[in-house]
Amino acid sequence: MNIDFKDIEEGWYNARVSQIREGAGPHGPFLRIIFTITDGELQRYRFSGFVKPSGLKQGRLYRWITIILGEEPQNEFSTEELTGRECLVYLSRRKDRYTVIELCQKDMAPVITSPANKPNCLSV
Repeated sequence: MNIDFKDIEEGWYNARVSQIREGAGPHGPFLRIIFTITDGELQRYRFSGFVKPSGLKQGRLYRWITIILGEEPQNEFSTEELTGRECLVYLSRRKDRYTVIELCQKDMAPVITSPANKPNCLSV
């Protein structure tokens, strides 16, 4: 058998929220949001993004929920509201694994901003 092994390219991918799990680690509680890539060479592969369950509007949880829902969340939300929703995810290599580090709405244009090469979204 001849297999051409290659690395996953860092970048934006179409994805769907497939599962959300609660957990706890050395830095406190977290939510693990599991995304399934919906097209291309990585279709059906799953990658996780981690957020702290912070109630701050400036936090990653609030930003990601807003992106996934397409609107600002109310004071309470259900993880079932997020499951099955689609968005763009930015995959990045962190040590020995790939993880989701940012999200973008499907109707936004993802970009890489300089000089820090930080993924970001712009309205189209």
